[in-house]
Amino acid sequence: MSSVDSTEVARLREAERRVVRKIDRVLLPIMLITYGLQYYDKSVLGTAAVYGILKDLDLTQTINGVTHTTRYSTATAAFYYGYIVAVLPMGLLFARVPLAKTASACVIAWGLVCILTVVCHNYPGFVAQRVILGVVESAVSPAFVAICALWWKPQEQAKRIGFFYSATGVFSMFSALINIGLGKTGGIHPWKSMYYFCGSLTLAWGFVIYFFMPDSPLSPGRYFNEEEKEILIKRYEENPWGSSQQSIKPYQILEAIKDIKTWIYLLMGASIYICNGSVTAFGARIISGFGYTSLQSTALLVPGGFVTVITIAFFSYFADKYKNIRTWLLPISCVPVVVGAIVIWTAPWHPTVGPLIGYYLVASFGAPYVLLLSLASANTAGATKKGVTSGFIFVGYNVGNIAASYLVFAQEKKIKYRSTWIAVIVCMIFASAAAILLRYLYIAENNRRDELAINGNLKEAKAIGVIGSEESAEKLAGEGHTDIPIIDNPQRYEDKTDKERLDFRYTL
Repeated sequence: MSSVDSTEVARLREAERRVVRKIDRVLLPIMLITYGLQYYDKSVLGTAAVYGILKDLDLTQTINGVTHTTRYSTATAAFYYGYIVAVLPMGLLFARVPLAKTASACVIAWGLVCILTVVCHNYPGFVAQRVILGVVESAVSPAFVAICALWWKPQEQAKRIGFFYSATGVFSMFSALINIGLGKTGGIHPWKSMYYFCGSLTLAWGFVIYFFMPDSPLSPGRYFNEEEKEILIKRYEENPWGSSQQSIKPYQILEAIKDIKTWIYLLMGASIYICNGSVTAFGARIISGFGYTSLQSTALLVPGGFVTVITIAFFSYFADKYKNIRTWLLPISCVPVVVGAIVIWTAPWHPTVGPLIGYYLVASFGAPYVLLLSLASANTAGATKKGVTSGFIFVGYNVGNIAASYLVFAQEKKIKYRSTWIAVIVCMIFASAAAILLRYLYIAENNRRDELAINGNLKEAKAIGVIGSEESAEKLAGEGHTDIPIIDNPQRYEDKTDKERLDFRYTL
């Protein structure tokens, strides 16, 4: 290659990097705030529990002198009942309609439903409202999957997932501080002020999405000049497996269902999110059990959000920097959660420094979930199969949240919510073991394919030019490379699964 050619290639690569940075500046803040608002909406109920909503909506029952929170648990779980029913249809919807406009409509509807929480005056009405809220909020995760697939190539997605998922920690810090103010100035029903604020903010943000979020690389709007638009079109053509307009292939649905890895992803998602009950829905209530007032309990949620942000950033950094360590990092990221659960369960609650430290360690459960998402994304090929696999993880997420809602028992306060922490410990151990099992499955399949390659079974794949295209992109995604692979002939691309593509190698 001549020096002139080398200079031109370097110029084009730098131009593409500038475009990617602009994509980040335009889309990531919208994604982070939207995801953060969803977390805030869910966490408001946990804070409202110590500001009067339990009494006002009759969410507790006293039987033989013992207070039971089964109704509160059911109201918490009702959100995920709606979510689990609607999430897959939402995924299909976002594959067929303008992405930004539909997402904004869903966010506006979600804000309205959130505000309407204040008109609930009894337990049945509140449960019905929570189901509807889960339906409209289920649009967020499929929308983000579609956004990531459209705008970023596979090897660019891991850091972006970690970035917007860290919103759970960022917003848990800010929302706790906001709720302190609302709790002090909210009148005789301060929990209603929280829902007014959260719903109004979400409603306004829906209009921000409508006016500022571009629909796709093919219609990027006013943010990109003509040269940048040409680069976006080229990236789109070089990343055809990321297109949201791929036709649905029934055989890929069946393959995903038959793939044992899909079920492992589902079970891991469920087990990791069992922790959510102890951190989000019941967090303030558990901390108040240490002997703090409602105001103090809300303020003490802030450090937990900081731990979530730091641990996600820490493990995402190493997952991108070093190749083939994600299945080791995931069990390591579960260790702080297990230690935290053991500390809360076994340490004296007076003084409270021990259980508080334990609670903050449990808040690091977001890190293994981000690693799970990146593993599943890097190790699944085929547009339909990717969608089904993501759907299974979302189902696991909901199952875990539903189960978590029933694993905090008010009558166990005297024994430090023992069942809660036993469940967290068991689930983290399971997730760790499952990650190691995945590593074994990946290695075994890679070795089998290497043997087939040695025996000449990849001649046909090489002949049609697929090596260096999708396989390279997926492999680079797991190995932390920064160069962007190019498909010499995008028209040769075929929407095949990882099982079909013998040149595909699994990222460990």
